[in-house]
This record gives sequence, C-alpha cells and structure tokens, in this order.
Amino acid sequence: MIRSLFIATLLGILPLHAATLPELSEKDWMGSWIGHGENEFDYSVTAKDGNALLLPKIRKKEGWAHVGVHDKFQIYFILEEQKGGTWTRIGIKEDGFETTQPASSKVEACELVATYDNGSKAKIRHRFDRKDIILSTALEHKATENPTRVGILIMMPAIYNVDQFKKMPTEDEIEKMMKGDGVKAVRVDGKSFRFKLHEEVILSDEELLGKGATAFSIETKRYGGKPIEFAAASKDGGKLLFKQSKRLYQMFSATWYPAEGKPGGKGTELVIGF
Repeated sequence: MIRSLFIATLLGILPLHAATLPELSEKDWMGSWIGHGENEFDYSVTAKDGNALLLPKIRKKEGWAHVGVHDKFQIYFILEEQKGGTWTRIGIKEDGFETTQPASSKVEACELVATYDNGSKAKIRHRFDRKDIILSTALEHKATENPTRVGILIMMPAIYNVDQFKKMPTEDEIEKMMKGDGVKAVRVDGKSFRFKLHEEVILSDEELLGKGATAFSIETKRYGGKPIEFAAASKDGGKLLFKQSKRLYQMFSATWYPAEGKPGGKGTELVIGF
C-alpha cells in the first residue's frame, strides 16, 4: 500500500511526454538529442521528450564507469499555472519543440523552445563548462492571464535502496553502511545545514528548508565520496524546493524555481557541479 501511494505521488510530480527532437545514432548516446560526457558523469537530453538524465560515474579497475543502472538523476523542465490558488503542472504540447541545434555529443551550449499545452512557451538552455552543467529555463511567452512559472524538477535517485535487500538492515546497520555520507544545504536566508544520510529528517519542514535553499549537495562514497552540488549561479538567482516522503537515502525531488524579474534571466541558472 505504501509503495503504491509513493508511485502515485511520483506520477503526480512527473510532467507529460511530448514529441521528439533530432536523435543521435551513436551507440553511447542512443535515444539522445544532446550528449555530454566527463570522467565523473554522463549527461544527456532525450530526443523523445526533452528531459535530461545525469548519470554519476566512479573510477573502477577498468576505468570510469556508471555507478549502477538505477543511479540516475532525472531532470524535467516544467511549467506551472496557478488556478484557484493552486499551482498546476502543464504538460508539453505534442510537436512542441523548436530548435536549430542538430543532435550532437560535442556541443558546449544548446537551447530549445518548448510549447506547453496552455500555449505558453519556455526557453530552455544547457551549457557545459568542464565539470559544471549550467541549466536555465525562462518564460518566453505567457498565453494565460493566470500566474505562470517555470522550473527545473530533479528526481534524486535512491542512493541506498534498502527495501530491495534480501534482509532489511537494522538501524545500526544502516548507520554503519552510510557512515560519512550526507547532504548539505544553504537556506535562502543564508543559514547552513548538514544532515547525515541516514537521519530521519524532512527537508521541506518549515524550520529546515521549507522556504527553499540556494544550494544543496549530496556526498556519498557510492558516488566516489565527492559532493554533487546543485546551486544558484548567483546569490539571489532562485531557490530549490523539496518534496520528500521517505528518508534521504531514498528517492525524493527538488525543484529549482528561477528568480523572476531579472533582465534576460541573468544569474538565474542552476549550476550542477562535480
């Protein structure tokens, strides 16, 4: 029952699919419009729906390799419209992509315009600077009188999927397994937080990060022991809001909302750094 409710929650978070973008034929990037690889990660934008996948890598005997098949950050570029005081997710329109960028695994920057089902449009940009992935989304055309906002939804992977173990570990075993692993965050008012990965905390609690964070990072030995950081390009560039129903080592989401009113959206990028 709990698992069914969790899946239903995720389905409510995820945006609808859309038409396809140009597609790479390279084996390593099959199904992708854009691919970018570094030692520490592979990043791709899928041709089918314009969503992105971030796959962390670690050094193994045979060289750099993906951590595991389920260890992926899923990234969605969303648009929401406020109706009756409630923010409602709007899907991307079929055949709703515009771009002059051909499919490629050798670009430093690319952009597309996505049209959503209510007629509004967002310009989505991807830029790569060594170990940084710089993402932005900005409202290009507003087709409704209702308040409208764009964002970037990141589904965090289940770092330790203990529910799938043959025998459920005890709390002491979980703490030992995750020793040294944790997350850090900087709240919008500048206060810093650090939580151990096994702690029973809800990030969206009002006294924690309920009002949002300008920076958030995950550090775990499963991903090489170095932090993966999600942060605003500038101090007042936007905020991350969290949605979580399980513990930190399991799946939860963070949504980046860029600050409104900045000319050209300057400084409102989300920077993912390794």
